[in-house]
Amino acid sequence: MTRRPASAETIVLAHNTAATTVSPSGALRLGFREKTSGHLVSEAGFKSRLGIVALERASNFVYSDDEVARRSGLSSEQLRTLSLYDILAPDEGWFSYRDVVAARAVARLVAGGVEFPKIIAAALALERRGASLSSVRLAEAPWGELVQHFGDGFARLDGQMLLPLEGENLGADEAFGRAEASEHSGDLESARKWYELAARLDESDPVIPFNLGNVLDELGRFAEAEIAYRRSIERGELADAWFNLGVLQEKSGREDEALASYGRAFVAEPGYVDALHNAALLHMRRRRFVAALTLFERIVALAPANAAAIKRLAHLCRLELKHGGGA
Repeated sequence: MTRRPASAETIVLAHNTAATTVSPSGALRLGFREKTSGHLVSEAGFKSRLGIVALERASNFVYSDDEVARRSGLSSEQLRTLSLYDILAPDEGWFSYRDVVAARAVARLVAGGVEFPKIIAAALALERRGASLSSVRLAEAPWGELVQHFGDGFARLDGQMLLPLEGENLGADEAFGRAEASEHSGDLESARKWYELAARLDESDPVIPFNLGNVLDELGRFAEAEIAYRRSIERGELADAWFNLGVLQEKSGREDEALASYGRAFVAEPGYVDALHNAALLHMRRRRFVAALTLFERIVALAPANAAAIKRLAHLCRLELKHGGGA
């Protein structure tokens, strides 16, 4: 035993350290440099060496590290982390088929955006109940909890059955509040899940899918963001939803669709200067100076206090038209 971790020959990773020692992507973050001759041991492996527990061993250790990585899509580093937290149980570097199934289950959760510490905690909770990742199917509920999924039903890790959308018996307002709090704190993935739950609990409020669209846009999930904005528009003609939809369309080069969306935004809200401004600039880029000039003049009439820059753009349009440029 030593009080100086960097001098330790053997470092045992206790199961309850995963939250602080494992990164979201599965890399180990010990917080100190290991001794060159030192090595890491899992909690169960250490207890087995001391004779405290007897490990249940599989019999078919026929898969190499590379084979498990290829079959699951996980990296060697991620497999090592899972082994050091006893989610996988290799024998002298070789893995069993049960390990391959568990690795695939982890890979599915990772692909769905679940972070490694949460996966490890869930797998260890299952183990305490005599189950494992290779014997159950996990899914992340909209409220962020990992639950067991079987057929058309769900259950918590302790086996308690869940009704669809039961979660913590939340209402739409509570889910929406949690979504906003997560968004304001920068936890966009949690915000996304809470907004999705709120949107299912309340199928009439247009603000919920609008906010969801904003989060999806921030996450770079543009196709899903567009669906969310359109769902908001279906629930109520929100000018902001039309405007943000237009911005997405313009980014992807769908300029005619963007102009139509900007148009719908200032039909829904005639004083929507941002929509007029974006549409006018887009017309300018397309050398449609008459259309651009008309919109710039409307902006000046609506917002005279901020008209100086707009008047300069309008002047450029007149000069282009004077010299025969565009239409």
